[in-house]
Amino acid sequence: MKVKVRAFGELTSMLGGELIVELNEGANINDLISKISDQKSGFKEKIKYLSSQQGITDFSLVMLLNGVNINLLEGAKTRLKDGDVLAILPPVAGGDL
Repeated sequence: MKVKVRAFGELTSMLGGELIVELNEGANINDLISKISDQKSGFKEKIKYLSSQQGITDFSLVMLLNGVNINLLEGAKTRLKDGDVLAILPPVAGGDL
């Protein structure tokens, strides 16, 4: 099956604006992230770096599967299907109160 991944922010330079990833049927978001890490050297390190630059120690990405935050689904264990679109947004921090 094919899943489209859209990257935003500083992840765009690493993944490009859009990436098509082929996965086995029954794959979940963890499998997808592992596959991206295999294809794009330094992907996990880039995420950790972006997080540390913003003072975030427990790094996390905002991931939207077909427009729905994966935390409202089954998180990283959410199963994927052919044609799904996963948007990955890097950690966001900053601004004034």
